[in-house]
Amino acid sequence: MIVLLLGPMILCRLALGLDVVELRGDLGELQGTVLASDEATLRIENSEGIRQEVAWDLVRDIRFDDPDGQNKAMADRLARANDIWRARSRLQRGDVDLAEPLFEKYFVPTPSNRDETSLIIAEGLLRCRLSRGDLVDAILPALETMRLRRLGVETDRYEQLGLLHDPGSGLCIYLPPAWAHETARSRLLSQLEQWDAGGDETLADVADTYRVLVEYPSGTIPESLLEKESDPVQRAGQEHPAFRLLELAVESRRDSVETRRSARAKMRSLLKQPSDWKRPWLHYLLGVSLLQESGDGMRRKGLVELAWIPSRYGSEHPYLAGIAMAMMAAELDRQGETEPAAKLRYELGTHYENHPAFRPRVADTVQKSQEELMR
Repeated sequence: MIVLLLGPMILCRLALGLDVVELRGDLGELQGTVLASDEATLRIENSEGIRQEVAWDLVRDIRFDDPDGQNKAMADRLARANDIWRARSRLQRGDVDLAEPLFEKYFVPTPSNRDETSLIIAEGLLRCRLSRGDLVDAILPALETMRLRRLGVETDRYEQLGLLHDPGSGLCIYLPPAWAHETARSRLLSQLEQWDAGGDETLADVADTYRVLVEYPSGTIPESLLEKESDPVQRAGQEHPAFRLLELAVESRRDSVETRRSARAKMRSLLKQPSDWKRPWLHYLLGVSLLQESGDGMRRKGLVELAWIPSRYGSEHPYLAGIAMAMMAAELDRQGETEPAAKLRYELGTHYENHPAFRPRVADTVQKSQEELMR
Protein backbone atom coordinates (compact mmCIF):
# COMPACT_ATOMS: atom_id res chain seq x y z
CA MET A 1 0.00 0.00 0.00
CA ILE A 2 2.84 2.37 0.88
CA VAL A 3 4.55 1.57 -2.40
CA LEU A 4 1.36 2.35 -4.28
CA LEU A 5 1.15 5.76 -2.59
CA LEU A 6 4.81 6.73 -3.07
CA GLY A 7 4.96 5.68 -6.69
CA PRO A 8 2.54 8.31 -8.07
CA MET A 9 4.18 11.05 -5.94
CA ILE A 10 7.62 10.31 -7.38
CA LEU A 11 6.25 10.06 -10.90
CA CYS A 12 4.41 13.37 -10.47
CA ARG A 13 7.59 15.10 -9.25
CA LEU A 14 9.58 13.77 -12.18
CA ALA A 15 6.85 14.78 -14.61
CA LEU A 16 6.75 18.34 -13.30
CA GLY A 17 10.53 18.76 -13.41
CA LEU A 18 12.42 21.40 -11.49
CA ASP A 19 14.83 24.15 -12.40
CA VAL A 20 17.66 24.55 -9.90
CA VAL A 21 19.12 27.96 -9.04
CA GLU A 22 22.52 27.64 -7.40
CA LEU A 23 23.19 30.55 -5.03
CA ARG A 24 26.53 31.92 -3.91
CA GLY A 25 28.11 31.52 -0.53
CA ASP A 26 26.33 29.26 1.92
CA LEU A 27 22.85 30.10 0.64
CA GLY A 28 22.39 26.72 -1.01
CA GLU A 29 19.99 26.43 -3.92
CA LEU A 30 16.41 27.07 -4.93
CA GLN A 31 14.23 24.59 -6.78
CA GLY A 32 11.18 25.39 -8.84
CA THR A 33 10.27 26.97 -12.15
CA VAL A 34 12.30 29.93 -13.34
CA LEU A 35 9.81 32.47 -14.62
CA ALA A 36 10.41 35.14 -17.23
CA SER A 37 13.34 37.15 -15.86
CA ASP A 38 15.06 40.35 -16.86
CA GLU A 39 18.30 42.12 -15.99
CA ALA A 40 16.78 43.40 -12.75
CA THR A 41 15.72 40.23 -10.95
CA LEU A 42 15.54 36.47 -11.25
CA ARG A 43 12.06 35.18 -10.41
CA ILE A 44 11.39 31.60 -9.43
CA GLU A 45 8.22 29.78 -8.36
CA ASN A 46 8.49 26.64 -6.21
CA SER A 47 6.30 23.56 -6.43
CA GLU A 48 3.86 25.09 -3.91
CA GLY A 49 3.28 28.15 -6.08
CA ILE A 50 5.29 30.53 -3.90
CA ARG A 51 7.23 33.09 -5.92
CA GLN A 52 10.58 34.53 -4.91
CA GLU A 53 12.76 37.29 -6.36
CA VAL A 54 16.54 37.00 -6.21
CA ALA A 55 19.06 39.76 -6.94
CA TRP A 56 21.43 38.67 -9.67
CA ASP A 57 24.62 39.06 -7.62
CA LEU A 58 23.52 36.03 -5.57
CA VAL A 59 23.01 33.73 -8.58
CA ARG A 60 25.95 31.46 -9.38
CA ASP A 61 24.30 29.20 -11.95
CA ILE A 62 20.95 27.84 -13.18
CA ARG A 63 20.32 24.24 -14.21
CA PHE A 64 17.16 24.08 -16.30
CA ASP A 65 14.91 21.04 -16.44
CA ASP A 66 14.19 22.03 -20.05
CA PRO A 67 17.46 22.43 -21.98
CA ASP A 68 15.85 25.16 -24.08
CA GLY A 69 15.76 27.36 -20.99
CA GLN A 70 19.51 27.91 -21.27
CA ASN A 71 19.20 30.32 -24.19
CA LYS A 72 21.50 33.13 -25.29
CA ALA A 73 19.63 35.78 -23.26
CA MET A 74 19.91 33.74 -20.08
CA ALA A 75 23.59 33.02 -20.72
CA ASP A 76 24.20 36.78 -21.05
CA ARG A 77 22.33 37.44 -17.79
CA LEU A 78 24.37 34.83 -15.96
CA ALA A 79 27.58 36.41 -17.26
CA ARG A 80 26.30 39.80 -16.09
CA ALA A 81 25.37 38.30 -12.70
CA ASN A 82 28.92 36.99 -12.34
CA ASP A 83 30.36 40.43 -13.10
CA ILE A 84 28.09 42.14 -10.58
CA TRP A 85 29.06 39.60 -7.92
CA ARG A 86 32.75 40.13 -8.71
CA ALA A 87 32.38 43.91 -8.46
CA ARG A 88 30.44 43.73 -5.21
CA SER A 89 32.78 41.22 -3.56
CA ARG A 90 35.86 43.20 -4.62
CA LEU A 91 34.43 46.37 -3.11
CA GLN A 92 33.60 44.51 0.09
CA ARG A 93 37.25 43.50 0.47
CA GLY A 94 38.49 46.99 -0.39
CA ASP A 95 39.66 46.41 -3.96
CA VAL A 96 38.15 49.58 -5.42
CA ASP A 97 40.35 49.75 -8.54
CA LEU A 98 39.09 46.42 -9.84
CA ALA A 99 35.50 46.88 -8.68
CA GLU A 100 34.77 50.29 -10.22
CA PRO A 101 35.09 49.38 -13.95
CA LEU A 102 32.55 46.57 -13.56
CA PHE A 103 30.07 48.74 -11.67
CA GLU A 104 30.55 51.46 -14.29
CA LYS A 105 29.89 48.96 -17.10
CA TYR A 106 26.43 48.10 -15.76
CA PHE A 107 25.41 51.47 -14.32
CA VAL A 108 22.54 52.71 -16.48
CA PRO A 109 20.45 55.22 -14.48
CA THR A 110 16.82 55.11 -15.56
CA PRO A 111 13.44 55.38 -13.80
CA SER A 112 12.61 51.84 -14.93
CA ASN A 113 15.19 50.54 -12.45
CA ARG A 114 13.32 49.79 -9.25
CA ASP A 115 15.12 46.71 -7.90
CA GLU A 116 17.86 45.56 -5.54
CA THR A 117 20.32 44.66 -8.31
CA SER A 118 20.20 48.26 -9.59
CA LEU A 119 20.78 49.55 -6.06
CA ILE A 120 23.78 47.23 -5.59
CA ILE A 121 25.30 48.62 -8.81
CA ALA A 122 24.53 52.30 -8.10
CA GLU A 123 25.69 52.27 -4.49
CA GLY A 124 28.73 50.19 -5.38
CA LEU A 125 29.81 52.74 -7.99
CA LEU A 126 29.11 55.56 -5.54
CA ARG A 127 31.32 53.99 -2.88
CA CYS A 128 34.13 53.42 -5.37
CA ARG A 129 34.14 57.03 -6.54
CA LEU A 130 33.97 58.38 -3.01
CA SER A 131 36.89 56.16 -2.07
CA ARG A 132 38.95 57.68 -4.89
CA GLY A 133 37.98 61.20 -3.86
CA ASP A 134 36.09 61.79 -7.10
CA LEU A 135 33.15 63.63 -5.58
CA VAL A 136 31.95 65.27 -8.78
CA ASP A 137 31.50 61.96 -10.62
CA ALA A 138 29.94 60.51 -7.48
CA ILE A 139 26.90 62.78 -7.81
CA LEU A 140 25.02 60.76 -10.44
CA PRO A 141 25.28 57.37 -8.68
CA ALA A 142 24.42 59.16 -5.41
CA LEU A 143 21.22 60.54 -6.95
CA GLU A 144 20.31 57.16 -8.41
CA THR A 145 20.96 55.47 -5.05
CA MET A 146 18.80 58.09 -3.35
CA ARG A 147 16.01 57.59 -5.91
CA LEU A 148 15.95 53.83 -5.39
CA ARG A 149 15.98 54.09 -1.61
CA ARG A 150 13.15 56.64 -1.70
CA LEU A 151 11.17 53.99 -3.61
CA GLY A 152 11.70 51.59 -0.70
CA VAL A 153 14.40 49.46 -2.35
CA GLU A 154 16.90 48.09 0.17
CA THR A 155 20.02 45.93 0.20
CA ASP A 156 22.27 44.59 2.94
CA ARG A 157 25.36 44.06 0.76
CA TYR A 158 27.34 47.02 2.08
CA GLU A 159 26.27 47.09 5.72
CA GLN A 160 29.76 46.11 6.89
CA LEU A 161 31.24 49.08 5.02
CA GLY A 162 29.42 51.63 7.16
CA LEU A 163 26.55 54.08 6.83
CA LEU A 164 26.61 56.15 3.65
CA HIS A 165 23.27 57.99 3.63
CA ASP A 166 21.53 60.12 6.21
CA PRO A 167 18.20 58.38 6.97
CA GLY A 168 16.41 61.72 7.41
CA SER A 169 17.42 63.60 4.28
CA GLY A 170 18.61 60.75 2.09
CA LEU A 171 21.75 62.70 1.20
CA CYS A 172 25.08 60.92 0.97
CA ILE A 173 26.89 62.24 4.04
CA TYR A 174 30.29 62.08 2.28
CA LEU A 175 29.19 64.11 -0.75
CA PRO A 176 29.35 67.77 0.29
CA PRO A 177 29.42 70.37 -2.51
CA ALA A 178 33.20 70.70 -2.31
CA TRP A 179 35.19 70.05 -5.46
CA ALA A 180 38.94 69.52 -5.69
CA HIS A 181 39.24 70.94 -9.19
CA GLU A 182 37.98 74.32 -10.29
CA THR A 183 36.87 73.33 -13.79
CA ALA A 184 33.31 72.11 -14.15
CA ARG A 185 32.87 68.92 -16.14
CA SER A 186 30.63 69.55 -19.11
CA ARG A 187 29.94 65.83 -19.46
CA LEU A 188 28.57 65.62 -15.93
CA LEU A 189 26.53 68.79 -16.33
CA SER A 190 24.90 67.26 -19.39
CA GLN A 191 24.24 64.03 -17.52
CA LEU A 192 22.64 65.89 -14.62
CA GLU A 193 20.41 67.84 -16.98
CA GLN A 194 19.30 64.63 -18.68
CA TRP A 195 18.93 62.54 -15.53
CA ASP A 196 15.33 61.50 -14.91
CA ALA A 197 14.16 61.48 -11.29
CA GLY A 198 11.17 59.35 -12.28
CA GLY A 199 8.58 61.90 -11.22
CA ASP A 200 10.19 62.56 -7.82
CA GLU A 201 10.06 66.37 -7.85
CA THR A 202 12.00 66.74 -4.60
CA LEU A 203 14.84 64.66 -5.97
CA ALA A 204 14.74 66.59 -9.25
CA ASP A 205 15.26 69.80 -7.24
CA VAL A 206 18.18 68.21 -5.38
CA ALA A 207 19.78 67.21 -8.70
CA ASP A 208 19.27 70.69 -10.13
CA THR A 209 20.89 72.31 -7.09
CA TYR A 210 23.90 69.99 -7.32
CA ARG A 211 24.16 70.97 -11.01
CA VAL A 212 24.39 74.67 -10.12
CA LEU A 213 27.05 73.95 -7.49
CA VAL A 214 29.09 71.90 -9.98
CA GLU A 215 28.80 74.57 -12.65
CA TYR A 216 30.05 77.18 -10.17
CA PRO A 217 32.55 75.28 -7.97
CA SER A 218 33.93 78.46 -6.39
CA GLY A 219 33.27 82.18 -6.17
CA THR A 220 29.88 83.83 -6.18
CA ILE A 221 26.94 82.39 -8.08
CA PRO A 222 25.45 84.96 -10.50
CA GLU A 223 21.98 86.21 -9.73
CA SER A 224 21.22 86.11 -13.46
CA LEU A 225 21.65 82.34 -13.44
CA LEU A 226 19.42 81.86 -10.42
CA GLU A 227 16.70 84.04 -11.91
CA LYS A 228 16.37 81.42 -14.66
CA GLU A 229 15.71 78.72 -12.09
CA SER A 230 12.26 78.18 -10.68
CA ASP A 231 11.50 80.24 -7.58
CA PRO A 232 12.52 78.16 -4.49
CA VAL A 233 9.23 79.13 -2.85
CA GLN A 234 7.37 77.35 -5.64
CA ARG A 235 9.53 74.25 -5.64
CA ALA A 236 7.94 70.99 -4.56
CA GLY A 237 10.93 69.99 -2.46
CA GLN A 238 11.39 73.28 -0.61
CA GLU A 239 10.67 71.75 2.80
CA HIS A 240 12.74 68.63 2.29
CA PRO A 241 15.95 68.69 4.41
CA ALA A 242 18.14 67.55 1.51
CA PHE A 243 17.04 70.41 -0.71
CA ARG A 244 17.15 72.96 2.13
CA LEU A 245 20.79 72.16 2.94
CA LEU A 246 21.96 72.32 -0.68
CA GLU A 247 19.93 75.47 -1.30
CA LEU A 248 21.74 77.09 1.65
CA ALA A 249 25.01 76.22 -0.08
CA VAL A 250 23.82 78.14 -3.14
CA GLU A 251 22.41 81.08 -1.19
CA SER A 252 25.60 81.42 0.83
CA ARG A 253 27.50 82.25 -2.39
CA ARG A 254 25.00 84.44 -4.20
CA ASP A 255 25.94 87.92 -5.42
CA SER A 256 23.71 89.55 -2.83
CA VAL A 257 25.50 90.40 0.44
CA GLU A 258 22.20 90.24 2.31
CA THR A 259 21.36 86.81 0.91
CA ARG A 260 24.77 85.47 1.92
CA ARG A 261 24.40 86.93 5.42
CA SER A 262 20.93 85.42 5.81
CA ALA A 263 22.16 81.99 4.64
CA ARG A 264 25.01 82.06 7.16
CA ALA A 265 22.60 82.91 9.97
CA LYS A 266 20.50 79.88 9.06
CA MET A 267 23.57 77.66 8.97
CA ARG A 268 24.71 78.87 12.41
CA SER A 269 21.26 78.00 13.75
CA LEU A 270 21.68 74.49 12.37
CA LEU A 271 25.06 74.24 14.10
CA LYS A 272 23.36 74.84 17.45
CA GLN A 273 21.26 71.73 17.02
CA PRO A 274 22.46 68.40 18.46
CA SER A 275 25.63 67.22 16.79
CA ASP A 276 25.08 65.19 13.64
CA TRP A 277 26.58 64.50 10.23
CA LYS A 278 25.80 68.01 8.89
CA ARG A 279 28.29 69.83 11.13
CA PRO A 280 31.40 69.42 8.89
CA TRP A 281 29.30 70.44 5.87
CA LEU A 282 28.09 73.57 7.67
CA HIS A 283 31.57 74.63 8.82
CA TYR A 284 32.82 74.23 5.26
CA LEU A 285 29.91 76.14 3.72
CA LEU A 286 30.28 78.94 6.27
CA GLY A 287 34.00 79.17 5.52
CA VAL A 288 33.47 79.30 1.77
CA SER A 289 30.75 81.92 2.15
CA LEU A 290 32.87 84.16 4.40
CA LEU A 291 35.72 84.01 1.89
CA GLN A 292 33.39 85.68 -0.62
CA GLU A 293 33.43 88.85 1.49
CA SER A 294 35.81 91.74 0.81
CA GLY A 295 36.93 92.52 4.36
CA ASP A 296 39.93 90.66 5.78
CA GLY A 297 38.18 90.39 9.14
CA MET A 298 35.26 88.45 7.63
CA ARG A 299 37.64 86.34 5.59
CA ARG A 300 39.61 85.44 8.73
CA LYS A 301 36.39 84.22 10.27
CA GLY A 302 36.12 82.03 7.19
CA LEU A 303 39.55 80.59 7.95
CA VAL A 304 38.38 79.74 11.47
CA GLU A 305 35.35 77.90 10.10
CA LEU A 306 37.49 75.93 7.65
CA ALA A 307 40.02 75.09 10.39
CA TRP A 308 37.30 73.18 12.25
CA ILE A 309 37.25 70.50 9.58
CA PRO A 310 40.84 69.14 9.68
CA SER A 311 41.06 69.65 13.45
CA ARG A 312 37.77 67.99 14.40
CA TYR A 313 36.65 65.90 11.39
CA GLY A 314 39.90 65.07 9.60
CA SER A 315 39.73 61.31 10.13
CA GLU A 316 36.04 61.06 9.27
CA HIS A 317 36.12 63.43 6.30
CA PRO A 318 39.67 63.37 4.89
CA TYR A 319 38.58 64.66 1.50
CA LEU A 320 36.75 67.66 2.94
CA ALA A 321 39.61 68.30 5.38
CA GLY A 322 42.12 68.43 2.55
CA ILE A 323 39.95 70.79 0.52
CA ALA A 324 39.65 73.08 3.54
CA MET A 325 43.42 73.08 4.10
CA ALA A 326 44.09 73.96 0.46
CA MET A 327 41.62 76.85 0.64
CA MET A 328 43.14 78.10 3.88
CA ALA A 329 46.64 78.06 2.38
CA ALA A 330 45.46 80.01 -0.67
CA GLU A 331 43.77 82.63 1.53
CA LEU A 332 46.82 83.00 3.78
CA ASP A 333 48.92 83.57 0.67
CA ARG A 334 46.46 86.23 -0.47
CA GLN A 335 46.79 87.99 2.87
CA GLY A 336 50.60 87.93 2.61
CA GLU A 337 51.17 85.29 5.30
CA THR A 338 53.37 83.10 3.13
CA GLU A 339 55.10 81.15 5.91
CA PRO A 340 51.89 79.83 7.54
CA ALA A 341 50.58 79.08 4.05
CA ALA A 342 53.72 77.08 3.24
CA LYS A 343 53.42 75.11 6.49
CA LEU A 344 49.80 74.34 5.76
CA ARG A 345 50.63 73.13 2.25
CA TYR A 346 53.40 70.98 3.65
CA GLU A 347 50.97 69.38 6.11
CA LEU A 348 48.49 68.90 3.30
CA GLY A 349 51.07 67.08 1.21
CA THR A 350 52.18 64.99 4.20
CA HIS A 351 48.75 63.93 5.41
CA TYR A 352 47.14 63.45 1.98
CA GLU A 353 50.12 62.37 -0.10
CA ASN A 354 48.22 59.43 -1.59
CA HIS A 355 44.82 61.10 -1.82
CA PRO A 356 43.92 61.04 -5.54
CA ALA A 357 41.85 64.22 -5.34
CA PHE A 358 44.88 66.28 -4.32
CA ARG A 359 47.69 64.59 -6.16
CA PRO A 360 47.63 66.97 -9.17
CA ARG A 361 47.56 70.05 -6.94
CA VAL A 362 49.89 69.03 -4.14
CA ALA A 363 52.73 67.58 -6.19
CA ASP A 364 53.96 70.98 -7.39
CA THR A 365 53.59 72.70 -4.01
CA VAL A 366 55.10 70.26 -1.50
CA GLN A 367 58.67 70.74 -2.70
CA LYS A 368 58.25 74.51 -2.73
CA SER A 369 56.88 74.43 0.83
CA GLN A 370 59.76 72.27 2.02
CA GLU A 371 62.29 74.68 0.49
CA GLU A 372 60.62 77.65 2.15
CA LEU A 373 60.64 75.90 5.54
CA MET A 374 64.35 75.08 5.18
CA ARG A 375 65.34 78.73 4.76
